[in-house]
Amino acid sequence: MERSARVFFALWPGESVRAALHDQGRRLHAELAGRLTRAASIHMTLLFLGEVAETRLDALHAAAAGVSIEPFSLLLERTACWRHNRIAWVGPVRTPPALEDLVAQLRARVDEAGFAFDRKPFAAHVTLVRNANCRPLDDTIQPIEWTVRDFVLVRSAREAGGSDYAVIGRWGGGEVT
Repeated sequence: MERSARVFFALWPGESVRAALHDQGRRLHAELAGRLTRAASIHMTLLFLGEVAETRLDALHAAAAGVSIEPFSLLLERTACWRHNRIAWVGPVRTPPALEDLVAQLRARVDEAGFAFDRKPFAAHVTLVRNANCRPLDDTIQPIEWTVRDFVLVRSAREAGGSDYAVIGRWGGGEVT
């Protein structure tokens, strides 16, 4: 049987943004209970692929290499909780055009390379609490500004305490802040 990897493309925050997001996650967790996302696991999923044959990872890297990204500002300024999947999250009030373009490019390149992926509409958010006891929230927060310069390919391994993530590819202008 061929080995596979569970993978997705994401924005991966630098230390200062990760710390601010984790602080917001602790506040949501105190209010909604559930399972707080570990600081090291905080990210924004751009495109979820699921299981991909390890022999096809090079083709996935090549598809990502064709995506262009210019630095842009992502302002995370609202919080909410989705009752259908019990996820508390933060996100932008309006998705920046540069982020929409990045997702569209990724979808096109990955599709052209013949990969299956989750095609539901993109909803810009960072999951901070899972299994939350969702209820109406004061959705305004102290804005978190994230300067995005690159995107990553992440390998996910399921474990008893959640998922363990490893960045296995990075494209763009360098570290994110």
